[in-house]
Amino acid sequence: MDLAAGAPFLRVTRPCGQVLPWLVVRAPVVTRAQHVRLDQLAAEGCRFIGATSYLGFPGAGFRDERDYGLLCEAWLHCFRDPDRFLPPNGSRARVSESDFTDPLRVAPRMATRTLPPELVADVVHVSGSEPWRQRAKNWPLAARCLRRLAEETGLRILVVDAPDDAEPPPGVRLTGPLEWPLLLAAISAARCLFVPAVLDASPRVLAEALCLDVPVVVNQAILGGWQYVNPFTGIFFDGTDDVVPAVLEVVAAESRPRAWFMAHHGPARAGARLLRLLRTLDSSLPALTHVLLASDRGEREQAVPGTR
Repeated sequence: MDLAAGAPFLRVTRPCGQVLPWLVVRAPVVTRAQHVRLDQLAAEGCRFIGATSYLGFPGAGFRDERDYGLLCEAWLHCFRDPDRFLPPNGSRARVSESDFTDPLRVAPRMATRTLPPELVADVVHVSGSEPWRQRAKNWPLAARCLRRLAEETGLRILVVDAPDDAEPPPGVRLTGPLEWPLLLAAISAARCLFVPAVLDASPRVLAEALCLDVPVVVNQAILGGWQYVNPFTGIFFDGTDDVVPAVLEVVAAESRPRAWFMAHHGPARAGARLLRLLRTLDSSLPALTHVLLASDRGEREQAVPGTR
């Protein structure tokens, strides 16, 4: 997630886009501009809930003078064991930002475009050139696993947004960041998405792959996104010792990741779960079927690529 000004905050809106008096804090408030904006939002009468969208936030040492446990009345989280990461106070609901990924916007027919040959691959891994992204995407493990996959399987492997100093193993192609439509096209053409991350709490690229009907191979220890992995969508792996059989099993299987995601997630389903949580805190909310998320700058969050 990009921590530019405004990025820690998401508006809760009606389906039509009209804002409600609730704000989601999804990352540490770290800059003066963000602290000032938070004060402005509180003065406007906004109430706050937290969301676990950035590394181990709000645990793992993310603290400031405001204390997120006191600021946020409830938490949206992705954790198997939320007590390890969340403040003890406040209601909780297992809802991730990536649950709001819209299958109507991210669909195989929308990702079909002519790809240059260097972007056509069997296995795609989306990394990051910034240090925090490398940490979130677990580049050290990814490099070891991809080298082994290239040596033992002969599968074509592509790393998108590779670290600047990465040395490509034989059989692995590296590329820089791609524009969102081209990224979707590259994933859509692949046979699986490889996700070795651990400290990734809301991996939107994982949800996007499922919407594109591409199965996933995911690190068993991942913080968030584990809830998407099942026999219909992909498989877990633990490390270099079992990554090869895991990938070979997934690319040979007949899975239905898009159908599964549509049956369990998407804006309406995720928004209904979020609304149920908010109703326990605010009886004045209007009669709605669900709510949506938008950036604090006013865009629909689903229309803002870049928080892969």
